[in-house]
Amino acid sequence: MDDEKLIFAKVKDRLIAAEKRGQPTFSDFLDPVRCAEFCTRLPQTTAYGGYKEAERKMLGFLCEEIADFPITAITFTYNEKFSAAPTHRDYLGSVLGLGLERTKIGDIRVSEHGAVMYVSSDIAEYICENLQQVKRTKVKGQMDEGLAVIEKPTREKRITVPSLRLDAVISSAFNLSRGKAAALIDAEKVFVNWKLTKKTHTVSEGDAITIRGTGRIKISEIAGSTKKDRIVLIISCM
Repeated sequence: MDDEKLIFAKVKDRLIAAEKRGQPTFSDFLDPVRCAEFCTRLPQTTAYGGYKEAERKMLGFLCEEIADFPITAITFTYNEKFSAAPTHRDYLGSVLGLGLERTKIGDIRVSEHGAVMYVSSDIAEYICENLQQVKRTKVKGQMDEGLAVIEKPTREKRITVPSLRLDAVISSAFNLSRGKAAALIDAEKVFVNWKLTKKTHTVSEGDAITIRGTGRIKISEIAGSTKKDRIVLIISCM
């Protein structure tokens, strides 16, 4: 929790600086959980990550236009005839291997033809010049958003639960014991729509449930009940 307080203190300093100068200031990129939490705790906050559905976002203070955010999109392409498509992990590992902080890197949207990486504008040129290989694949970076990224389809599965309590749902969805599920919630590692909640919370259709360090699902549909009165859920694994 000390790290959490430090991150929040740094973000709050940006707000104070904006208010003192009367000019916009911006945080580094934040994960979806911290972004949602800090937006509720700080006034005059705009969150943006380079495109509408971004997960990792910067917070902007006294910022009226998203075009003002210091975010640059870099499109990476490679020779598809001679190279295998790098994965998200490959791109992230390679860019961090340049000695950059994770907080300077936003979303990385990967397709079979390359990737679009959203980064802090002050390091965009450095990345383009120095990130020339991802794993064993030679890549070329250009500062634009020229690649049409087709998102990978999510995998859906059907589960049954005794109730819509949060601990019951994540127990079935993540193949955990009910006790382990409850322990994760108590340890503040479970988020519903990017917010902490209690194990007695009742989930709803459309909710996104994240276990930090494990994964995320979305409740796509509450699809009735079985003959044994268990509730049928269709979940998307993300």
